[in-house]
Amino acid sequence: MRNVFSSVLVAVALAFTILFTGCSKPAVEVTSPGATLGQATPVSVHVHASRGVKSVTASLEQNGQRFPAWEMKESSSTRDTSFNFMAGTKAAPQLQDGPAKLIVEAKANGPFGQSASAEKVFMVVTRPPSVSADSDVHYLYVGMADLATLNVMGNWTEAGVKVGDQKFRAWPMPGGKPGMFSLYAFAWNMPVGTQPVVYASNAAGNDVTTPLNVAFPKKEQPRYTVHELQIDDKFMQKVVGELDPNGSGDVVARFVKINTEMRKANPIIASTSTTDSRSMSRRTSATISPLPNTPA
Repeated sequence: MRNVFSSVLVAVALAFTILFTGCSKPAVEVTSPGATLGQATPVSVHVHASRGVKSVTASLEQNGQRFPAWEMKESSSTRDTSFNFMAGTKAAPQLQDGPAKLIVEAKANGPFGQSASAEKVFMVVTRPPSVSADSDVHYLYVGMADLATLNVMGNWTEAGVKVGDQKFRAWPMPGGKPGMFSLYAFAWNMPVGTQPVVYASNAAGNDVTTPLNVAFPKKEQPRYTVHELQIDDKFMQKVVGELDPNGSGDVVARFVKINTEMRKANPIIASTSTTDSRSMSRRTSATISPLPNTPA
């Protein structure tokens, strides 16, 4: 009798365990940091389920209509799974500019597996921004800077001037005047003839450009030369002693620190020549660097 009762208890415990495990709800989270959908925008989803998931589907809802976006091909027994897929107007051409809701639904494995869902609102952007540049002739000199004005319309997140692979952000015109301006540099080692362009882009991956009207005066272009300095122990001791007189430790490590951390923290060091001022003239240079863009 005791054996039968024990067997019944074991069976009940086993059934309870299966039922409890199978009924556990999965946890679904849309982990994509962005909030804009273009033609095909990467989307990341994380699902936690104790026995894995039987199915995961994603759809987009806009103006009361729902469009399929993605579905998992086969079940997974993994406890934690991340899914990556593309969503946007390429898969759902019915989407229009404006907000749309991404709905991700997951069903857990097991005979009593439950379902759970997660939602996130995205802004659908189907059209690229437009950008126009001023009509002035920009006379460019290698190693110097110039100012350009531009106008940007539409949905955009970044705008400014591109010179080769370098970007220089745009700023609102002062005094509340319409338009924007960008202070950009033509680097000393940039190939002459490189075409600067004004540009605008948005989070959907659309990028548009318009060339500036530029001219490169041939007779007045500055020339730059590159020299290699021979660094020996005497030179290192002299330079490190002048710029870091209270420092200690390996001379090479201190020299590297001076030319990295200390130069960034102290503009005076950055503009000070590291060679003997009696044999070489000092020259202070300013570099115009691209900055992160924050539209006004």
